[in-house]
Amino acid sequence: MWISVDDVINFHGLKPKHLNLDKDDTTTLEEIVSGWIEQSQDLINMYTNRNYTDTTVRPAVQNICLRLTSNMVRLAVQNRDSPIIKVNDWTIQSVPSDIFTDDLKQDLKPFIKDSSTEPNSIGVYAITGEDVLL
Repeated sequence: MWISVDDVINFHGLKPKHLNLDKDDTTTLEEIVSGWIEQSQDLINMYTNRNYTDTTVRPAVQNICLRLTSNMVRLAVQNRDSPIIKVNDWTIQSVPSDIFTDDLKQDLKPFIKDSSTEPNSIGVYAITGEDVLL
């Protein structure tokens, strides 16, 4: 993983109770956060048209992964607490589900791999045979 479970827990101040887990259930909390990190990594790889690995990912991309995962945490906590937001006396709405926000996409812009400028490898096959006189 590009970032650790502890990075996310410390960055967000996440505790098991925030996800309605038992107070001491850190194992389940870590499993949930680990899954969110993997999902964040996959979203970033798909968005940038890359296949970053733990050894090739840059610190800036790690930071974006941390923030994206934190957005997942925030959404999960908000949905569990109250999935409905009161805007004013007459309007209510549900918690917005966008986690891959425009600011994260903007920060990823320099890392997007444009496949249209990549050289294409072209395979050339030669068909050989006996010379035939007509």
